[in-house]
Amino acid sequence: MSHYFSRIALTPEGVDYKIRMMSHHSYDLHKEMWNLFPGEPDADRSFLYSIMDDGKTVLMVSEREPVFNNYWSVESKSYDPVISEGDSFRFRICANPTVANSVNGKHQRHDVVMNLKRKLREEGVELSQNEIVQRAVTEWMVRKAGLNGFSVDENSLLIHSYEKNETFKQQNGKKIVFSTATIEGSLTVKDKDKFRKALFCGIGSAKGFGCGMLMIRRI
Repeated sequence: MSHYFSRIALTPEGVDYKIRMMSHHSYDLHKEMWNLFPGEPDADRSFLYSIMDDGKTVLMVSEREPVFNNYWSVESKSYDPVISEGDSFRFRICANPTVANSVNGKHQRHDVVMNLKRKLREEGVELSQNEIVQRAVTEWMVRKAGLNGFSVDENSLLIHSYEKNETFKQQNGKKIVFSTATIEGSLTVKDKDKFRKALFCGIGSAKGFGCGMLMIRRI
């Protein structure tokens, strides 16, 4: 199963449009990425993307080849990486690290940093915000790695740019709040099929908002 890997960049007209419309919300970009796949309005999302250069460039993995428009230029190539157990890679991912908790009999997703902060407060343990972020996101990354066919070298992990994001749905104005963290480090493939699926399908939540795309470089 092969996909496409694309580099998508704002055209001069796209830059002007962004400035005029002040369209910097994640949901706006989400819609613009959908517009690169015309002709199938009812299709399920079959792409991942990661925002680069403050939104001027987007990297994407997709089942279908995206189509350029007036606002975005597109450079695509076939993406069918050869993966074997034991392969090692450097990786980078912008993730939405969450954990599912049961509240009143219902499963709800919670930000891992806030979840750990609450637990520590109940236990009377004091840690700095940075210590909580490092611990919570590291635990999340290790857990997700195990579920997706690879292991991470915890000593190599660099976790930065943890922040809360807010955007609004245009249809009803409903606020959407989600956290993101950028994670970099080294990994080793344990199950090539699960790992390839992770490359094509992403890891974690909020994939429609530029999260979950695992970018790798062979060591």
